[in-house]
Amino acid sequence: MINPLRDKILVKPKERVKSSLIVVLQSEEDNMGTIVKVGPGKLISSTEREVMPVKVGQFIRFGTMNREAKEEYLKFMPYYEDGVKYLLMSWKDVCWIGNDK
Repeated sequence: MINPLRDKILVKPKERVKSSLIVVLQSEEDNMGTIVKVGPGKLISSTEREVMPVKVGQFIRFGTMNREAKEEYLKFMPYYEDGVKYLLMSWKDVCWIGNDK
C-alpha cells in the first residue's frame, strides 16, 4: 500500500447504501470514509513538521466532487489495490471527524 507524503491522507470511502424502495438521484461521489494512512505533515523548517490533526482509524466526512458539473474543486486521487478503492487527499479536505454509528 502507498504511503502518503506531507499533509496527505489515504481514505477508504464508505459506499452509500442505495434504497431499494425510493429512487434517489444524486450527483455526488461518496463523501465519508475511514482514514487508513496519514502522512508525516508538511515541513515547517528543516527539522520540524506540521502536526497532523487526524489519525488512522478515524471516520471522516470530506468535501465532494460533482459528477455532472465536470469541475473538480477538490483533487482526490483515486488509488486501487486488490480491487479496493482508496482516495488520496489533503487532511484539509476533511469537514468533520465522527464515528461510524
